[in-house]
Amino acid sequence: MKTPGPTKAEPSAPNSANSTAEANKTVAFTPRQSRVMDALLQTDGWISRESVDRIAGASNGPQIILELRRKVTGHDGIEMLKSDATDRDGKTCKPGRYRLTSTGRQRALKAMSTAAEVA
Repeated sequence: MKTPGPTKAEPSAPNSANSTAEANKTVAFTPRQSRVMDALLQTDGWISRESVDRIAGASNGPQIILELRRKVTGHDGIEMLKSDATDRDGKTCKPGRYRLTSTGRQRALKAMSTAAEVA
């Protein structure tokens, strides 16, 4: 019996870190994702991680941002900036803030125009 030759490896999701919704595909948002995306679209400024948590109604803002990047904007569509701060105990920390890039805003507007909300 012959040993099979090597096969060409092909990724199941090419460029998954920067993938966005297909042009004609309807994107389904959870209510949390929809609220955060609406907030990002309503401002050109930064939204703190704590604000993302409040807007979403959950304490997993970074996960929601990750999901929005995967579904809609690509990794380059939502910027994240860590800024130096001091917490109430006097310890240094680096809270994160988020905002849409111009490319991310275009992708988000397109996705929101055909979006469906899921539970």
